[in-house]
Formats: sequence, C-alpha cells, structure tokens
Amino acid sequence: MDAINLITSCQLLPLATLTSKDQVEPLCKVLINVGLPLIEITLRDEKTLDILDEFKKYPQITLGVGTIRTTYQIDKAIEAQARFLITPGFSKKLSQYAFSKNILLIPGIQTPSEIMSANEEGHDVLKFFPAELSGGIQKLKAYYSVFSDIKFIPTGGISKENASSYLKLDNVMAIGASALIPSNLIKTNSWNEIEDILNKSKANYLKS
Repeated sequence: MDAINLITSCQLLPLATLTSKDQVEPLCKVLINVGLPLIEITLRDEKTLDILDEFKKYPQITLGVGTIRTTYQIDKAIEAQARFLITPGFSKKLSQYAFSKNILLIPGIQTPSEIMSANEEGHDVLKFFPAELSGGIQKLKAYYSVFSDIKFIPTGGISKENASSYLKLDNVMAIGASALIPSNLIKTNSWNEIEDILNKSKANYLKS
C-alpha cells in the first residue's frame, strides 16, 4: 500500500520527536501492536537525522519525516527509506526537489494562496498547519466549497476534544497529532501508556 492510501486508511498520523535510537524499537512495537503501522518523526533537532536509519530494521512501519526545511534533510530521509515527507510550509524549491527524487512530499499550508501554489506544483494532499491557530474546523469547511479536490491533514492543536470533529469533515483524510504519542511519555519510556492512548484513539475518533 502506498503512503497516501495508508494514511487515508489509518486516519490517524502519530507525530513523535525522538532523542535516542533506543526509542525506535519500542515505538515500532507499539505501532505494530495497535495496527497503526506509520509514524511521522519530526526534525526538531538535527540529531534526529542520526536516529532515522534505525527504522530500517522495521520495514513493517511506514516512516514519514516531518518539519522538513532543507534538501539535505530530504536526502537524509530518503537514505533512511522514508516513504513520505512533510514540510511546515510550502516551498516550491523543496516541492520540486522531492518530485525529482520521486518521494511523496506533503506541504504545509494556511491560506488559499498557499493552497493554490502547492496545487499548481502537483500537490493535492496538504497539511493544514497550525490547524487550530489557523481557523480550525470552520476554515476547513470554508475551503471545501472552493477546493473540493484537495484533501487536508490538519495538524497543530489536535486533541481528544476536537479530533472526531476534524475527521468528520469531507476534505480531511487524516489528522496529525503529537498528542497520540506524548513526548513526556516517550521520555519516561511509558510505552504501555502510549499503546493505551493509541488504542483508545482508534476506538473513539475514527470514522467508519
């Protein structure tokens, strides 16, 4: 299954910031256990690039790399066998570079102009970021009347209180959320708690 179909099928895109290669194995085991075989690893720190290669040991997991801002990061993600990339905003340069490398890139947008620019470059799946601060559900409803052919992955401020409401929108294919894998639980190696959160999220949020 390609990355877009997998994200669409799962509806939940967990985001995680890792600080050690030792965190990769238990994280992947949790994702496999809950039947959510994908992850977006955010590049909040350049040291994270050295962790990505560890995911090669777990081909069952579709690796995505987020917070991409440079072509160098794209190259490192490709070396780690990432299947998709996500940028916080739209960059024509990064878009064209990713296309030249034959890897899926999902650019971040906020405004109609950014949607149009990204779409002109061939993107029809976009990250709406930061979702809550950018108008949230009401803005996505407004976008549907104009950009009905565009699918969005809202990210930023997604919580247990609003996740279901986002997923009910016709133009939302999935939600991205760090709340699915809280960073404080990663730091304390609380993998059972993380697994419990993911299982409850699947049960409570997903649309049939």
